[in-house]
Amino acid sequence: MERIELRRHAPRDPVADRLSAAGRALAEDVGRTQRDVTYDAVYVSPAQRAAETAAWFLRGAGAQLPEHAVVPGLGGQDVTGGSPEGMAAGIRALFDQIPAGGRALAISHTPLVERAAFGLTGREVDAMRECEGLLITHHEDGRIEVEELRLAAPR
Repeated sequence: MERIELRRHAPRDPVADRLSAAGRALAEDVGRTQRDVTYDAVYVSPAQRAAETAAWFLRGAGAQLPEHAVVPGLGGQDVTGGSPEGMAAGIRALFDQIPAGGRALAISHTPLVERAAFGLTGREVDAMRECEGLLITHHEDGRIEVEELRLAAPR
């Protein structure tokens, strides 16, 4: 059984492709909730804000950067333009790169995270807020299970 934690990037700076101060803080805070999780790989879209989200997330988790790669499909840059089917195929391909029993962190964007859920399960999910996402489990029998990772409502 392998898992991919597919999350939307943290809040971005309004004038550049980077995280805002609030985005860095949120990614680090969410990472702290994952201190008991080991990541065998990290995948990010080509956007700088995705790479920064992964870095701050891992910092919060107290984890070192494992094997990693920029994956254009996580930014919708595939032949399907990030269609649900394209996103599902991209996620399935990532499972082939994760060691048996391993877990990966992948940082993408909305609506691509939601499209991946639909492409994998045929079920629509509500729009993801920053740093929310999906825990996608690939079982040994080939089944795919998708669990939503939602943050507590802002106060």
